[in-house]
Amino acid sequence: MHQELDSTRMEHTLADYRRVAEEKEGNALFRKASYSKNHSRLKGPEDDHRMPYKRDVDRILHSKAYSRYVDKTQVVYLVDNDHITHRSLHVQLVSSFARGIAEILRLNLDVVEAISLGHDVGHPPFGHEGEGYLSSLSIEFENGPFAHSLQACRLFTEIESLNLGLAVYDGFLCHDGGLSGPVLTPHFDKSWDNHFTDCKQKKNFPDSNIIPGTMEGCLVKLCDTMSYLGRDIEDAINIGILQRKEIPQTILGTMNREILGVLAADIIKHSYNQEFIAISEEVFEALRTLRRFNFQRIYTHPKLKVESAKIKHSYRILFEYLLDDLKEHNEQSYLWKNFLHKRGEKYLSMTTPVQMVVDYIAGMTDHFFVRTLEKIFIPSKIHLS
Repeated sequence: MHQELDSTRMEHTLADYRRVAEEKEGNALFRKASYSKNHSRLKGPEDDHRMPYKRDVDRILHSKAYSRYVDKTQVVYLVDNDHITHRSLHVQLVSSFARGIAEILRLNLDVVEAISLGHDVGHPPFGHEGEGYLSSLSIEFENGPFAHSLQACRLFTEIESLNLGLAVYDGFLCHDGGLSGPVLTPHFDKSWDNHFTDCKQKKNFPDSNIIPGTMEGCLVKLCDTMSYLGRDIEDAINIGILQRKEIPQTILGTMNREILGVLAADIIKHSYNQEFIAISEEVFEALRTLRRFNFQRIYTHPKLKVESAKIKHSYRILFEYLLDDLKEHNEQSYLWKNFLHKRGEKYLSMTTPVQMVVDYIAGMTDHFFVRTLEKIFIPSKIHLS
């Protein structure tokens, strides 16, 4: 009897908290922000003491995929330097930068944080270079191209299902392509059907620049690009492939903190009380100048590509081995013993062997990729009993 009373009392307490919290949002957030009352999970709403987008943040933070960020590199890989940016730091920097702006624009901070922290979980080993190799193999084996933004959605639905909100998955899918123009106007009121259509478009055309359905998604889309440009410059200076005097002179400055300061002020100035996220034409052109410079002087620098041929070859031999081994040995295969035995019946029945291999490799960290190669292909000592 006491337990029933305690349970009833708790339900009333949580319901009261939720009502008060939603009233606060109604009074505090911008009219086009993402309100918790409109939160939509594909599998239906869930009762909890947390607000729903806060629950999404917690689920992402506690996921296995988030843990793997720590050993997924951003731009510089296979370099012994503890100060180089990894994905774990990048997503935190995006979150911090975007939330600081979102607070002033009166957007939902939990939505911004959830999208920021989870948007890069789909990245395979060795950054965008590895993504290119994996995509080429996926196409070659008739599985279509690979896109890390779509893989983030796939990972948190098909592989490590978190049942997140629609606005969060939409933010993951749409986060790339932030410099397509100075103004990002959300495609408001997206439905789950709209999201699934967007996913199909991304699968068939991975370079598609899909616009988010929320103000928060548009903000993260822009802040993602802004966060890595200046940070990549600092990393390049740190490892000695660039000098600060070589950075083009723009209104943004030449130091990461200067760049972010100018950008934040410009976004706030041009987005406050607007139904879009925008920057000035002048800042937009300066960003494009900086991005071109980074591609020319950092992302394709010969010193960072000395292992590229080995990485490309490693992707192929690992991909082909895992696929052939799975087809030949099924439940005795390496992929089954190390990945597929943990998957549910739905995944096993609806996923092709090639996609299974893609999912496994995409989930690897840089070091785990190398260790797997060593384990499979390099002979080791035989221990006789």
